[in-house]
Amino acid sequence: METAPGLSAVAVIHPRLSVAPDAWPAAPGVPWWLAAALLLNATLLGATAVAVLSTREQLESMGSRAQEHASAAAQQARGLKALEARLVDVRRAVSSHAREEALFLKMLILKPNLDPALGRRIAAAVQSDCLLYGQDPNLVLSIIAIESGFNPNAVSPVGAVGLMQVMPHWKKTLGLADLNEPESSIRAGVQVLAHYQQMFRDEELTLTAYNQGPGSVNGGKPGNGYSEKVLSTWQRLKDIDVAGRP
Repeated sequence: METAPGLSAVAVIHPRLSVAPDAWPAAPGVPWWLAAALLLNATLLGATAVAVLSTREQLESMGSRAQEHASAAAQQARGLKALEARLVDVRRAVSSHAREEALFLKMLILKPNLDPALGRRIAAAVQSDCLLYGQDPNLVLSIIAIESGFNPNAVSPVGAVGLMQVMPHWKKTLGLADLNEPESSIRAGVQVLAHYQQMFRDEELTLTAYNQGPGSVNGGKPGNGYSEKVLSTWQRLKDIDVAGRP
């Protein structure tokens, strides 16, 4: 029997097809060309399955690498955010320290013989509490200068004590410790100042209430001279640059 047309091409795809058709195993009554077609189809299906499996493995490998890259990128992003947070903390610390140093220099201008250790404690407490309660450190320093002259042991004739001359009843109200301690006195004074600012909405009335109590304010601006002294000192401190030069 002659080889069917195209058999040589089929043989290239599968070696078994190169055998003469009469030698091909086939079920009784099944033409040789049908058996060849079935065998060729099975061969193509097998090749397709192998290709699919190979493609699937490649896709899974690519997916795995993509996940690894995404994880690495996410880790780098977290690292950058942590670094940025640390840099922000460093900048804040440096800025806060610079402001404390500026406050310390301003106090030395107001009181040249001020004890340096006490001055730095005052500067740190004023900077911290003013930032916490939204007050101007220059104003608080001015109140301290006029009220006590930077003497933490000062006591007024009416019983006010400490750097900011806070009345003892505020100690219990604010839940603070010994008002003779610089930090406690400044914390109390800043809160009392903020309280009167909200009550009167006027600088002179606020300072008068701070010095003489809210009962001394009767809708006017008492001329006891206290508020003028504080405001004058406040302006002087605001006019001093960071280097401490007038």
